[in-house]
Amino acid sequence: MSNNRLSVKIAQSQDDIEAVQRLRFDVFFNEYQAQAYTDSHADGLDRDMFDEHCAHLMVVDNSQDGRVVATTRLLLSARKPADVPYIAASEFSIPLLGEKTGNYMEVGRSCVHKDYRDGNAIQLLWRGITKFVFAYDIDFLFGCASFHETDADKIATELSYLYHRHLGEGKTLARALEHMPMDRVPADQIDDKSAMASLPPLIKAYLQLGGVVGDGVALDDQFNTLDIMMTVEIAKVPQTYVKFFKKQADRLEMTP
Repeated sequence: MSNNRLSVKIAQSQDDIEAVQRLRFDVFFNEYQAQAYTDSHADGLDRDMFDEHCAHLMVVDNSQDGRVVATTRLLLSARKPADVPYIAASEFSIPLLGEKTGNYMEVGRSCVHKDYRDGNAIQLLWRGITKFVFAYDIDFLFGCASFHETDADKIATELSYLYHRHLGEGKTLARALEHMPMDRVPADQIDDKSAMASLPPLIKAYLQLGGVVGDGVALDDQFNTLDIMMTVEIAKVPQTYVKFFKKQADRLEMTP
């Protein structure tokens, strides 16, 4: 899918993977000052053990010689080795994974270059994500989503809004392992419109698909973020959205 200037594709070569890892390093480590705990980041690339097991989506700027300007990675249950854990499981207890039924896809390491945060790049990423949803008949889409903040009190309204209005239940109710409460502001004191507007774009995208949030927020002291768990049960996505995204996915010229 393309808007002429930007297009989304799947990373195919080692050069593609390194371009994705370079963007992640630029955003997470240079811009947001994440801590490089290992020498795996010494060459200006953000890489870890999960990369080799994931599909990597990349948005490129065709007017800048194919420069990678946004990325996310997808860990699919259909392609994941049994001994490789889900990434979010290091921060959250995820009930639906214990059922071992259905097809799952974890979304992670999403980032957009600071010059491309007008909404177009992340929209293209989500079109790529939905291509995988339909191609692999995904039942549950999930992943950590982050606030670039380490003090939960500074985002008390946003966390409370998510808790009171979008909390999961049953198998979609993940729980933070090192639990910090999200319920910080009484429900009747929250301006829903204002709270929604102040959420990070990735969280908004999950909510627009009918996504729900887990209970509790987790501190990621390496990336200087507060993480929440988002889950989308595809069967509960409104049909108007399903039809729209199916149409967009069918127009996307890539094969997952």
